[in-house]
Amino acid sequence: MTTTTIAPLTGVDRRLAALRIKPVNAVAIVAAMIVFVGDAQALALIPLSNTMQKEYGLTPSESSLVLAILGLVGAGFLPVLTRLAERISLRTFLLIGVALVTIGNAACALAPGFTMLLIGRGIIGFSAAMPIALALVREKADSEHSTNRALAVVTAAVGVSVVFSFLLGGFILEVGGHVNTVFWVMAAVGLATLLVGFVIVPDYRTSRRQRIDFAGAIALLVGLTLVAIGIGFVDSWGVTGLLVLVAGLVVMVLWVVIELNVKDPMIDLRRTFRRYTVPAYILGGLFGAVAVISNLAVTSYGEFDPKPFQSVPELAGPLGYGWGLIVLQTSLFLMPTALFVLIGGFTVGRIITRIGVKTTFYIAAGCTIVAFALMAIGHTQIWANAVGMGIWGAAYALGSTAANAAVLHAAGDTEGAQFSAASSTMVATIGGLAAPVFTAILYAFAVAVPLPDGKGGTVPTAIPTVTSYVNVYWALVVGGVLMLIFAVLHKTQKFRGGVDLAAEPAVVPIPGAAE
Repeated sequence: MTTTTIAPLTGVDRRLAALRIKPVNAVAIVAAMIVFVGDAQALALIPLSNTMQKEYGLTPSESSLVLAILGLVGAGFLPVLTRLAERISLRTFLLIGVALVTIGNAACALAPGFTMLLIGRGIIGFSAAMPIALALVREKADSEHSTNRALAVVTAAVGVSVVFSFLLGGFILEVGGHVNTVFWVMAAVGLATLLVGFVIVPDYRTSRRQRIDFAGAIALLVGLTLVAIGIGFVDSWGVTGLLVLVAGLVVMVLWVVIELNVKDPMIDLRRTFRRYTVPAYILGGLFGAVAVISNLAVTSYGEFDPKPFQSVPELAGPLGYGWGLIVLQTSLFLMPTALFVLIGGFTVGRIITRIGVKTTFYIAAGCTIVAFALMAIGHTQIWANAVGMGIWGAAYALGSTAANAAVLHAAGDTEGAQFSAASSTMVATIGGLAAPVFTAILYAFAVAVPLPDGKGGTVPTAIPTVTSYVNVYWALVVGGVLMLIFAVLHKTQKFRGGVDLAAEPAVVPIPGAAE
């Protein structure tokens, strides 16, 4: 018989017991707050893109980089940090991640220009709080239903955060504030999340002794970073960007070889990359990328004012779009998305439990195709934009939650961090493509318009055309078709948990104990 000892209750355990909150629910609450602050720092800038360019003196490519830097940095670091956290302390690394978000937003608020702004956003990119929170959800959940319910709370938070994020910037500008004011608000929200997390987030760390796969960690970090940079800059860097991309792919091949031949790999590819998970990883990335691209398209379209160009006959057709709305008004176009995501958050957990992950994927992909086909055809009509974004909101609520559920269902007890790391690798890489892809499609069909240069002359300036936006919406329809294909490829895995980690304290074997 093996002698064991029960780990003493921590301060967090006692607080949760006093509040009568299950550990998995506590994690869900903080994960929802992390989503809230994460969406705020990512989405609030979308309707402010043009204003941010003016206030910080950014070019369109610099603005795109500011939006994309989170994915470029996170692609390599998120999976490494998530796996490292499992061995040291998921709670500690989660709190560090939230602290980085707070510090990064404060740095952006203080930034005088592009360089400091990019550094601040880069600091935020180092936060692995969200994948760590998902890993904690898995380790503290004891059933498929509790997992789906926790993820539904996170989805509901997305709806609230979208409303907050898009109205925040427009409201602050209307009352005389600036983009840096938005950064200060987001830093304050991050600080509040940090304090709540410190009070109620439980801890978890693996008790299994493993060597740290340094070679695998370095190869993954370097490879994914190069791939993300290469994809993000291949359009502007030309051959150099292509070479960076190829170098990244070569390093990733080396990483695969390393992972398949070490005893304790950074990510066990044989376990984490299967039909139960890979389509879900890709679907999670696609839903995230489509969300960013669609939000950029709708707000940019609404803010564009065609009136100054109506006196130029040859530009009346190509530039015949837009309503010249202020930021606060364009933000309202995104409210249907937020409303349906919020409503979905209260029901999607039960829906996935009842109809299954695969069927949920089918419905979400179909809704995506319908939503953006409607917007491609009827983009000049305000109602078409509102209805399309509402349908997309339902698609996002279902699809993104199902993607996370599929990954966590496939992870066994003690495997949450590893599966979450694998997921974040794919999702961050695909999500990092969103802003560059949007910019590439938009300006591929731009026209050169002579605008005042401030010195009495004019300078040719690239302005997107109506064809640019129509092509963006059709590209999103293609994204929906890809979702449908990967939904077909997905193989459902029943929840693999068995130990009620949420209800029992950790039991740690005493070294040297004999049978």
